[in-house]
Amino acid sequence: MQRILVAGCEQEISSFNPQTSQYKDFTVDTGDAVFASHRDADSCIRGFLDILGPRADVTLVPVIAAGACSAGPLSRDGFERLSREILAAMEAACAEGVDAIYLSLHGAMGAIGEPDPEGFILEQVRAMVGPDVPIVISLDLHGILTDRMLCNSDAIAVFHTYPHNDFTSTGQRAAHLMEAILDHGANPVMARVFIPALVRGPELITETGLYGRIIDRARAMETGGEALSAAVMIGNPFTDAPELGSQSLVITNNDAALAEKLALELAHAFWRDHEAMLADLVPLEDAIAEVGTRPGPFTFTDAADAISSGASGDSNTILAGLVAAGYEGSALIPIVDAPAAAQAHLAGVGAMLRLSLGGTVDSKRFPPLELEVEVESLGSGEYTHEVSRMPVHAGPTAVLRHNNIRIITVTHPVFMMDLAIFLAHGLDPKKADIIAVKSPGAAIRYFTFAKKNFVLDIPGSTSANLPSLGHTVCSRPMFPLDDDVTFDPRVQHYPVKPRPAA
Repeated sequence: MQRILVAGCEQEISSFNPQTSQYKDFTVDTGDAVFASHRDADSCIRGFLDILGPRADVTLVPVIAAGACSAGPLSRDGFERLSREILAAMEAACAEGVDAIYLSLHGAMGAIGEPDPEGFILEQVRAMVGPDVPIVISLDLHGILTDRMLCNSDAIAVFHTYPHNDFTSTGQRAAHLMEAILDHGANPVMARVFIPALVRGPELITETGLYGRIIDRARAMETGGEALSAAVMIGNPFTDAPELGSQSLVITNNDAALAEKLALELAHAFWRDHEAMLADLVPLEDAIAEVGTRPGPFTFTDAADAISSGASGDSNTILAGLVAAGYEGSALIPIVDAPAAAQAHLAGVGAMLRLSLGGTVDSKRFPPLELEVEVESLGSGEYTHEVSRMPVHAGPTAVLRHNNIRIITVTHPVFMMDLAIFLAHGLDPKKADIIAVKSPGAAIRYFTFAKKNFVLDIPGSTSANLPSLGHTVCSRPMFPLDDDVTFDPRVQHYPVKPRPAA
């Protein structure tokens, strides 16, 4: 009976969000609660369970899984406590026996004092179990694949879709990697090529964009048997870390030369198109003018304040723009504003208030806006995401109405990708003229009923106007932060010291 430990730690951060995240922002499940939380979810752990759970010759051991909404860097104390709990749980589980380990990670975490939390955790787990216990991980394609992560894992499954709709299938692919190692004696060897480019724009939509064609080739490498795993990771441009960039990764069964050849193929294909993968941003004033008095729905994508990418969520820029323009149509605008939500709950439904909205976290980018509003409804902030089917804990919420503009205020930053935040508050986005969407790719996937989507050039800690952010840590030169960036591919092989074939 093979004993496989299952654990996870996932958060994506923006280094440019001025507010750090804390331990309390994480949901931490241990023991049986790990599988209970993921059994009906769309998640990598769920996918891993789907494949290996039914096997009579395998015991899956739920150890610990921690997850938090994207946010600013995790505080030093927060990471020390979180990592200590994860490693203590892993050590206790290992003491009872371990044949293999699966870790569901993100790859774009960041903490004060530790720019590579996933690499740190993997390094410590590897030290516990030694070099011979297989460690398989799954990563978001926005992850920042580091040398420590590669040195301390045996195989990696990476998302193949953006917007992401392959959480479960990526976990399934990770399970198949584990089966290849345990059942068939596969000896994974990895080739990684670093690409000095940060990209953000519609061409990254894998179903329709240039990036998708490259990912199609990576998929074909896997399904055709050329590779055990293949990916092109674009990193998270907002996680300013030493190894930030794009990179190709190919894993083969004991064939380093083939892994190198395929990794170079993917890297060259990506570099060929990298300049076309930047967003074509629209000034807010132009978008409002184009919409004019036409009935919607239209989506205004506020990728610059995308909570799913680590932003603060308190941008009032679209709201201020509509008010300044005297816009008379209907609009739905979500915003993170704990003080406003609290004041609305104190005042009660029907109250008329003059509130300062927005800029409660990132006030330098978003000067607070004073508005007269009516408290239209109040909520607990407890609902369920449409897509992942995971619970949402937004804290006290309120729908505030200013003329025909409804502002959905939440206490805590939560993912605002699908329709859930609107539907949970009795609002139908299909009946609005303008919907503010705080996620870069959500409009294309979840708001397909909109007549047009505008990707706005407005401020925020996750702005697709990447040179405006102020990177200071990532390697340079880097496209598009610098001019005349060249690509001189260098292949790195892992494991650094080749293991003998099984």
